[in-house]
Amino acid sequence: MKLNKQVNVWWSSEQEARSQQWFFEDLSNRYCLEQQEASEVGLPAVAKSNETTIAIFPEITYQQILGIGTSMEESTVYNLAKMSPEKRLEVLKLLVDQQDGAGFNLIRITIGTSDFTAQTFYSYNDLPEGETDFKLEHFSIQRDIDLGIIDTVQELLKLNPELKIFGSCWSPPAWMKTTGSMNRGSLKEGIQYVEAYAKYLCKAASAYESLGIPLYSMTMQNEPLLEIDYPSCYMSPEQQAELVVILRQELDAQGLDVKLWIFDHNFSDAWGYTTPILNNKAANEATAGIALHDYEGEPAIMTELKAAYPDKSIYLTERSLWGVYGADRILQFFRNWASSYNAWVTMLDSTIGTHQWVGTPDPTLLVQDASNTDHYWATPEFYLTAQFSRFIGAGAYRIESTLGSAESVTNVAFVNPDGSLVVVIVNQTELEQAYRLVAGGWQYGSSLPAKSAATLVIADRG
Repeated sequence: MKLNKQVNVWWSSEQEARSQQWFFEDLSNRYCLEQQEASEVGLPAVAKSNETTIAIFPEITYQQILGIGTSMEESTVYNLAKMSPEKRLEVLKLLVDQQDGAGFNLIRITIGTSDFTAQTFYSYNDLPEGETDFKLEHFSIQRDIDLGIIDTVQELLKLNPELKIFGSCWSPPAWMKTTGSMNRGSLKEGIQYVEAYAKYLCKAASAYESLGIPLYSMTMQNEPLLEIDYPSCYMSPEQQAELVVILRQELDAQGLDVKLWIFDHNFSDAWGYTTPILNNKAANEATAGIALHDYEGEPAIMTELKAAYPDKSIYLTERSLWGVYGADRILQFFRNWASSYNAWVTMLDSTIGTHQWVGTPDPTLLVQDASNTDHYWATPEFYLTAQFSRFIGAGAYRIESTLGSAESVTNVAFVNPDGSLVVVIVNQTELEQAYRLVAGGWQYGSSLPAKSAATLVIADRG
């Protein structure tokens, strides 16, 4: 019996995971998205005693995948602007190219500044203290144009026309807030402020669309339970419920098909925040999905939310992860119904700059040499993230597979729109681990080096 299925395999490994040393030098790494020799599947057989068996059931499907990617926050754009045009283009290709790069197809941008910026904090409607502008007559995204954000996103879209962009806002304009500042505070009470902020977000989406950058979706407030000394804004779930309804109306009136994702904060607070919104009929109807961050709590909350609100998609909109523990965490996101994953902060430089976060960041996907700005290097996290993003296509569906265990290997499996199967396998242990895949009528056996991830693409021979 000829099975006629080919297996292509790529490996990436961790090295000095999360070490600050990656900011200062390009440490050597064993495997960097390295393709192994192709092979074929065989007939099912009795498992060897040292093998972990992963059973795959392609006929059992779960969520559809929107995309996997990173962020194009202003810190990264600022560092890109220091490069020669040729090197800048090289980096952008490395991010979105499906054949030779990471194949990122979902990019997060900030609506106004975030904490990761080299600039003075700004919104699109900054006014002298004490003034208001409810008609938004002074609205402008000119700063985004001047800083090269628009050019950068436009160039990414040229390199990958299928790329989807979503936006998140860190703070309303200062005049709308209780502090009179982009930092801390909350949106002022009163429907006039909710309406003004909805118009502000709608105008941002419209301005980007007019420049050839349609927003696929938007979160209305990054981390709405956080007040801190950078752009931030506390927003109660009740106020966000009002906002999502009014913003949906504003977008529809302008003919903008921008999907609205609520929350955009940690697993640990998801239930308390999302239920007052989604149990409100009008707010539920205006909401397309739930956005989550992974800084507190566990991914299992996403499965609970999906069970409670099955018509709402789940998105992992921000996390930075390192090593094979991080790769395993990403596969847990997908096994718990996430339809996307986005890394936060793409490229700082070797001075760990430039940003205005209150802490010291861990290594980013790419690092720029501050003394020679055309020189940069990729950290292992770039390659470990690409083990997912290069091979799992937009429109893929997660399929059923047995997990394995952290003591051997773990995995997550998908079927791509072209019918190929993709299985990402992670070995967090200090030893090489043997495994075998078993599906209807065939099996494939191999092993994975210590502290490494593998992606297997299984397809019929042409």
